[in-house]
Amino acid sequence: MPGQKLSIKDSVNQLKAISLQTGREIEFQKVALLRQLIGKPPRKPNEILVYHDCLLAMRAYPTSREIYQTTCEALECLNLLLTKISNGNNYRQQYALAGSGVSYSTITGSFSFEIAKWLVHEFPGDVEMESSLADAESVRLFFREILPRTEYENIFTGELNLVKRTQRIKGNSPGTLLNWLIQHIDDLPIPDRDKESIFHNLQIFISWRLTNTVFNRTMLRTDVNRIFYHKEIKKKADINKLINSKLPAASRLTERKKYQLISAARSTLVFLHRETEPFTYADPAEITCFELDRGLTVVLYGMSKERRLSIESYIGYLAFKNGIPVAYGGGWIFGQRCQFGINILPAFRGGESALLFYQLLRVYKQRFGVNRFVVKPYQFGKNNKEALESGAFWFYYRAGFRPEEETLRQLASQEWEKIGKNRLYRTSIALLKKFTVSNLEVQFTQNAFPLYDASSLSTSITNFINEQFKGKRNLASSACVRKTKKELGIKSLNGWNEYERRALKEWSLVSQALLNTDKWTTRQKERFVQLIKAKGNWPEIRFIQRLQHHHRFWKDIDKLLMNAYSPWKLKKH
Repeated sequence: MPGQKLSIKDSVNQLKAISLQTGREIEFQKVALLRQLIGKPPRKPNEILVYHDCLLAMRAYPTSREIYQTTCEALECLNLLLTKISNGNNYRQQYALAGSGVSYSTITGSFSFEIAKWLVHEFPGDVEMESSLADAESVRLFFREILPRTEYENIFTGELNLVKRTQRIKGNSPGTLLNWLIQHIDDLPIPDRDKESIFHNLQIFISWRLTNTVFNRTMLRTDVNRIFYHKEIKKKADINKLINSKLPAASRLTERKKYQLISAARSTLVFLHRETEPFTYADPAEITCFELDRGLTVVLYGMSKERRLSIESYIGYLAFKNGIPVAYGGGWIFGQRCQFGINILPAFRGGESALLFYQLLRVYKQRFGVNRFVVKPYQFGKNNKEALESGAFWFYYRAGFRPEEETLRQLASQEWEKIGKNRLYRTSIALLKKFTVSNLEVQFTQNAFPLYDASSLSTSITNFINEQFKGKRNLASSACVRKTKKELGIKSLNGWNEYERRALKEWSLVSQALLNTDKWTTRQKERFVQLIKAKGNWPEIRFIQRLQHHHRFWKDIDKLLMNAYSPWKLKKH
């Protein structure tokens, strides 16, 4: 490279190729390329995006202090360039960067009512209703329900879409169209879920211009105590050594910091046009942060009481590397079993992916008592072309995951032997597809329970209602609550909050469809009542722990669901 003048495109590609490499000569090359690109940054949108993500990766995985500082300088310069592009009149350039999440670009997408409320609250001048797929009649019916009937002229006249009719009705009222609309929906005296349904039916697309100095992919980060410099990028790791290494104590977080972490999680997914329930419905009281080795921070997100799942527990996470978001996902915890998902953000897939994954498993194992992890087929290729082509199956296999189905387990073992004998050997797409008919699982203790997902209970409950109550849900619910209260000795619900009462309603169906609580000891019944109340009150980790330790519950469930001859046998009444 010395003495050779590279084009901007070649410089960007060269920097990308060596961005996560280490060594003295590589360091010199990186600094030289960064200096060249700081002085003359790329202007073509596709080159800007490659350069942008390369800088993010280098900031997350800096190999030295000099590289980190120069990378930060390069990002600041790129941020200035993106500002100029946004303020200029090169609309092709602006259009090409739209949807990328870089600073001063625009994100347009359809989001939940909760995220829409958050957007208009945090970024009121930057968020607007872009369009709606609702037809004119649906729009009229919507406004008829939320406005005084005396405004019928503006409600019914003309064949107007949602944007135009909102403009007509709003007039010169302050705020954006979206802000005005959301405020009117939120003011309705109806439950939140009904508000969400109304908003969802309007099929609104929201446009968010990323002018905030922090909330964009270019500059989003969280504060860290110190930067970790990577003398090497660890592509391999030993999960067996790491998994039981004791976690540090959770970090102390202020309320302000918790809200910042929620905003970071929500915006990270909005940049991807996605949402997950633990981020969308995050409860600040359920935020837990662990600062681990090599600049890795893992933040756990639990949902608010009104949004928790009925049987299992859904805990999300956002992983930061030196303060930069690099991965997100979550785990559906049921007993010691956890259905787990990981999504490494595209810019960081050349980094320490395996080590990151193992650290996440370590956190969930030690924090929540998980000993059996399960990965669903989509994660490694079912209806997922990218996962198939990347050989994601082997990513999980190296971590100790094996197909649940025995024949596929043997087939994978044979294929792994071939790979070990020949480095050039590649598993065919056809065979990788074959593996996707089975879950992958790994367990870290013998007899980790259960062997089945919570969905098995849900299916049994549906069968129970159909067989015992002829499909009448209200009758089933009231009858099961009445009988469960009697069997558990619950004389009054005075002192129970609304979420505890809802949990009782849901778990009464579990009790009557799957358990024999009338044969339990007084102590077992008392602990089951505590378990139900934990679902609707205390931190969700308390519910997870109480469910894990209620051995009689698992004995009854196993007896029903592990019966090979009659897996859906129902309790008779």
